[in-house]
Amino acid sequence: MLMVVCFLVQFVIFYCELIVIAADPCASNPCHHGNCSSSSSGYLCICTEGYEGPHCEQAPPSLQASGWTESMAPRQLEPVAATQEPDAILPRSQATVTLPTWQPKTGQKVVEMKWDQVEVIPDIACGNASSNSSAGGRLVSFEVPQNASVKIRQDATASLILLWKVTATGFQQCSLIDGRSVTLLQAPGGLVLLEEMLALGPNHFIGFVNDSVTKSIAALRLTLVVKTSTCAPAESRAHDLECSGKGACTTKPAEATFSCDCDEQYVGTFCEEFDACQRTPCQNNASCVDAKEKQDGSNFTCVCLAGYTGELCQSKIDYCILDPCRNGATCISNLSGFTCQCPEGYFGSACEEKVDPCASSPCQNNGTCYADGVRFGCSCSAGFTGPTCAQLVDFCALSPCAHGTCRSVGTSYKCLCDPGYHGLYCEEEYNECLSAPCLNSATCRDLINGYECVCLAEYKGVHCESYKDPCANVSCLNGGTCDSEGLNGTCVCTPGFTGK
Repeated sequence: MLMVVCFLVQFVIFYCELIVIAADPCASNPCHHGNCSSSSSGYLCICTEGYEGPHCEQAPPSLQASGWTESMAPRQLEPVAATQEPDAILPRSQATVTLPTWQPKTGQKVVEMKWDQVEVIPDIACGNASSNSSAGGRLVSFEVPQNASVKIRQDATASLILLWKVTATGFQQCSLIDGRSVTLLQAPGGLVLLEEMLALGPNHFIGFVNDSVTKSIAALRLTLVVKTSTCAPAESRAHDLECSGKGACTTKPAEATFSCDCDEQYVGTFCEEFDACQRTPCQNNASCVDAKEKQDGSNFTCVCLAGYTGELCQSKIDYCILDPCRNGATCISNLSGFTCQCPEGYFGSACEEKVDPCASSPCQNNGTCYADGVRFGCSCSAGFTGPTCAQLVDFCALSPCAHGTCRSVGTSYKCLCDPGYHGLYCEEEYNECLSAPCLNSATCRDLINGYECVCLAEYKGVHCESYKDPCANVSCLNGGTCDSEGLNGTCVCTPGFTGK
């Protein structure tokens, strides 16, 4: 059966070749003092403590006690066929020797990196995740406060056997070139990376994890981002608790520092203050002022809104309890004070003033004001009328002119008389006969705006000024003549003629 398999070369390059699947290379137990891990390219010996070498056949020299060990980049790993003895394995691992024991100092800060508490991303660039015999690469990022050591927890499924600190370029390319190996310190349940090994900002590591589940070694790219911490005062002592022991020192990827996430009812940069106001003890929208007593006190003061009183501002103030309203007024208490409902005839905030209806001088046009209880009346000057003497009297409303037209003039009136009448009210008729306009003993008869002359029988005319000629309308024939004696004209006929 033929298949393509890939191997990690210098921890950065996948080397692929066509091989023939053979029998299990670990069947011959090639590892003298360690466990054999088979792969498609051969096998790998994972040595027990105190041994090293391709087949775990060598006892290593003692290690330095310092946290760092300098090392050249490991030589290139050649793939080993399943039918051959391997001539090279992973570079010498700290897991194959006895590590220095971690001795924590007083007040030393330690952050435990738990595999199940961080997000582990499959890393194709630094591992063969597609291989059935490999756990694939793993990519982990973890945030660490400054001046804190990191404890990498070892568990039954994954244990770190080798760790190198690399440059950002090496990290990006999954290369150990220009990197240096790191000696971890042994601690109960894990390995400790001291704070002296970590610089402020991103710290890049490449390591290898022995995965007991897949029975293979997985490449690990690890980033430890070191951030400054504001979880304790600058002058604090080593044994002082972060966040005053009343909160958690946390951060987020987008934040530049670690800061305190305080427990309930604790506030302040370092959770140093017990906030007695957090549970809003004050009622009726009052303001709560916490007494600055650090963590030992729980006192507070309620600042009440207008109209409330009491330790918690729980009671309304009764502003009417002192009976502030006078003259029998009714007191009404409200949040802003009290209001007096005054009886008729009184006014003022406490109904202390008696009403003077004429105080505002309501009567106009020189009218005289007089009080009538709580009301007023006006005695108007001539020519004015109305409740406040504001209106001119309409003298023409009563039709004072008997025979004429009324016209208002200022504060009075004038009658414009019809022809034939005169007088103040046009009540007198003119007697045109007083001037004796009729002549010739005629009788004058007075008319409205005129007269009539009643003439004697022998007179005529408007004024009876003309004598009536009885012959004026008589024509005598045949040479007869008219005789005007008497009221009627008579024809006197010539001889030989007769008739009227």
